[in-house]
Amino acid sequence: MTARTSVPPPVTAQRSLATRVLVSFAVALVAFAITVGFSVVAQRKAAKDSEELARGYVPVALELGELRAVQTTLTTLVEKSPGERDPSTRLVIETLVKVRRATFADARAAVTSELYNYGGEETRDLALSLAGELDAIEGQLKDERAEFDALWAALDRGDADAVNRVLLAVGPMEIECNKRLRALSDRVAARMNQVGADAERREQRAIWQLVGLAGFTLALGIAVSIHTRRLLQPLARMTERAQAVARGDLTAQPPLTTDDEIGQLSVAFERMVGAVARAQSRAVANERLAAIGKMAAHVTHEIRNPLSSIGLNIELLEEDLASANASAEARGLLGSITREVQRLEHLSEEYLRVARLPQPRMEADDIAAVVREVVAFSTPEATRAGCTLAVTVDDPLPPVLFDDAQIRQALLNLLRNAREAMPDGGTIDVVARADGMSVVVAVQDRGGGIPEEIRARVFDPFFSTKGEGTGLGLAITRQILEAHGGSLTCEPREGGGTTFELALPIAPARASAVLGAGAPR
Repeated sequence: MTARTSVPPPVTAQRSLATRVLVSFAVALVAFAITVGFSVVAQRKAAKDSEELARGYVPVALELGELRAVQTTLTTLVEKSPGERDPSTRLVIETLVKVRRATFADARAAVTSELYNYGGEETRDLALSLAGELDAIEGQLKDERAEFDALWAALDRGDADAVNRVLLAVGPMEIECNKRLRALSDRVAARMNQVGADAERREQRAIWQLVGLAGFTLALGIAVSIHTRRLLQPLARMTERAQAVARGDLTAQPPLTTDDEIGQLSVAFERMVGAVARAQSRAVANERLAAIGKMAAHVTHEIRNPLSSIGLNIELLEEDLASANASAEARGLLGSITREVQRLEHLSEEYLRVARLPQPRMEADDIAAVVREVVAFSTPEATRAGCTLAVTVDDPLPPVLFDDAQIRQALLNLLRNAREAMPDGGTIDVVARADGMSVVVAVQDRGGGIPEEIRARVFDPFFSTKGEGTGLGLAITRQILEAHGGSLTCEPREGGGTTFELALPIAPARASAVLGAGAPR
């Protein structure tokens, strides 16, 4: 039987593997969404800046430019001397005055509707200021029609003094209007340049930020891929382990220590491998025991009867030699033959015991009492070997279902092994305790211990670390325990030596009640 492998209990997963992978990709997706969202916001802001320029400032600039052109022409005509004017000048000036009035209305509409509606807060303030300035300029020109009528009347009369007076009144007003309109155009142009420059700076900044976010998203995606690969890497080790087990490698391996489903799977898989290894070992041991049974039947038929005849003839020969006063050498040879015959008889009995081990007759009883009785029975023999037996029993122990004779035989085998492991004497500790749903009886020695590579074979039939013996004692003991539904393990003892632990399942409640009522054993 293989040595018992200690497998840690499954680790409760703090987060499942699927959750971790999902969270990793969710982080990458969020980073990508932020990048896309920032790009969309930047594009919308750039579109808003373009819209503010195209649908807000450009119409205002065009209207103001047209208004300035009309005003400049009108100012030039007004500034001419009376002698330079031809008869058509009056018609042109009157037309320009009408066009200017209409252009003022168009410019005001562009400012109050287009520029105000498509601009930001600063642009809306500018629109209100421009509208007020246009109103102020137009208010300044409200009396221009009367002045021009007076000018035409003076020209018709040929009154040069009157013409000069009117021109002195109208000319400065037109020049001032031209200056103010030029100032408005300059303000709009300056603001358009500022809006364009701001838009260009924002665009450059948005491009660099977008490049940075794209790089961050790429780096995060690579990190998520590496993290996901690292999370899934134990699956490759699990696959290699499963392939090794499929090839027949049932050597115990430490499970993976990941706190997710892979770690739990690894723990369960190693437990399964250990169970398969133990089952395979038991199957091999059972096959060997079956072979021993067949051999024992053959030994019984072919060897035991001749040994009985030899033993009887030796007894007769001893009587003859005693009456004939045979030499000491002859009697010594005869004694050697007798001992070898007895050894062969003992060997055949061992084989027969393995082959004819009966099914246990299970009864609920107190295992502590049996342990104490077996220890008391073995004390004289242990004392002669220089050993001391120390018993520790945790009272009260729950009742156990067992066959009294077979369990006594198992305990005697373990005590004999412990005594033989300490040729120089020492203390053998026998401890009985409850452990979960079992009662465990441990036999602990302070001998030289059993090496790891040998410990896995100590329960194999015919295997022995001693120079003498059949190697069947521990095999029979394990067979007895497995027939009881229990187990027998061999572990190194802390501080040196070996510990054999015999575990028997606790009796059911009904059987325990019968025992409590005083049913005989």
